[in-house]
Amino acid sequence: MTTPSRETPETASFTGWRSPENIRWSLRNFSILPSVMIPRGEKVFELTSGSSRDIENFVYEDQGRSIRLGDAMNQESVDGYLVIKDGEVLYESYFDHFRAHDHHLWASMTKSLISTAYGIAAAEHGIDETAKPAQYLPELEGSVFEEVSIRDALNMATALNYEEDYEDMTPGSVHLEYFRRLGFLADFELLAIDPAKSDMPRGVRDMLPQFRQASGAVSGAEFQYQSPNVDVIGWLVERVTGQPLKDYIREKIWAPLGSEHDAVFTTDVAFTPISTGGFNTTLRDAARFGMMALGDGRLGDTRIAPQDWMADTYQLTDGDLSAAAAGINTDPTHEKYIPGFTGYRSFWWNFDQAMGERQAMGVHGQVIYVNRAQNLVICTFASPDQTANMLRPSFKQMLAGTRALAASL
Repeated sequence: MTTPSRETPETASFTGWRSPENIRWSLRNFSILPSVMIPRGEKVFELTSGSSRDIENFVYEDQGRSIRLGDAMNQESVDGYLVIKDGEVLYESYFDHFRAHDHHLWASMTKSLISTAYGIAAAEHGIDETAKPAQYLPELEGSVFEEVSIRDALNMATALNYEEDYEDMTPGSVHLEYFRRLGFLADFELLAIDPAKSDMPRGVRDMLPQFRQASGAVSGAEFQYQSPNVDVIGWLVERVTGQPLKDYIREKIWAPLGSEHDAVFTTDVAFTPISTGGFNTTLRDAARFGMMALGDGRLGDTRIAPQDWMADTYQLTDGDLSAAAAGINTDPTHEKYIPGFTGYRSFWWNFDQAMGERQAMGVHGQVIYVNRAQNLVICTFASPDQTANMLRPSFKQMLAGTRALAASL
C-alpha cells in the first residue's frame, strides 16, 4: 500500500505545521516544537513474531458496504499499523516512508498515559479521587476545579465553559486562549512574557485557574471531551509525587516498559510537558504501552501499574454510562457520533464491555486499541488532513475495520 507524500521539511517550516501539505511530516517530527526527552531504560522488552497474517486484504462490512482494510488504511492516511495477539506480532507495516524507528505524535493517546501515571501515584500516595483538585493544587482555588471532583476530571465530566474545537479559533474565546498556551499555535507574544514582570498566563497551568463551569451545568452529568481536565491531573501527579512529570513517567512507566527508544514529550509555552497530547514515540513502543494496559498493568514479569487501577478503567459505573448517554458521542444523529462507544473512564474510551474493548485515541487517527477477550492490541499511527476524528468518515471506517479485525482473530 502506498499513499502520496504530502510533506517535505522545506515547506513545513514556512506554512505552518497544521497545513494539509505539512501535517504528515509534522506529526512525525513534532520535536520541531519545544520538547523534553524521556530516556528509555537499560533493558528492552522484546516483541516476538507469530504467524503473519494478510491483514490488508481482510474484508469487513461497514454501513452496508464491503471494505478492504488496506483501502481503509489508505483513505485514513495510516503511517503504521501493528497487530499483537497472544503476545506475538501478527502484522506490522509502515507506509509513505514512515519507519519502525521513527517517532510520531500520540496526540490525545497521551491522556491514557497520564491516567496510568495517576493510578500509580494514587496507589503510592493515597490520592482521594472524591476530593477537589484544588485541595491538592491551591493555585486552582476559585476556579471550577475547586468545585468538581478529581473523578469528574478523570471522566471528562466537569462541564467546563470550554469547547474542544480545533478549527474555529475565534479571538478571545476560551479554547483559543487555551490552544495558544499549549504552544500549538505560533505565538511570540506569549513567548516574550517575562513571568517576573507580568502575571499574564503564559503556560497552560497558568490559565487553568481561569476555567469556570458552563452556565446551568451539573458536574458528572454529561461526558464532554475537554482536554484541560488532563492538564489538571498531570499537574496533580507532579505535585503529589514531588517529581517533574517527565521524570516520574520515565521512572514509573517508560523505563519499566522496556521501551526500545527514547520518547519525546512536547512542552507548552512555559516548557511544561503537554499532559493532554504531547507524547511522541515509535509505533512499537506505543504497542508495549498497549500490552501493559492489556495485562492490567503488567508487561511480561514486570508490574508497572496497579492491577486494581487498570482493571477499574474498564469498570463503567451507572453514572459513567449515564454521562456517556447524555453526550453527543453516543447520539447516532450527531456528526460526532462514534459507533460502538459506550462510556469514558479515566481517559480511556470504552466500547464493548463484555469483550474488555477500549482504546486510547488521539486526533489525526492515533489509536491504541485493546481487546481483553481476544488478548489483542492494535496500534495505529496516522496523519489525515482533518484534525477531529469524530468528523472524519475515514476514521469511523477505520475504527470499524479494526474492531471487525479484532473479532475475526
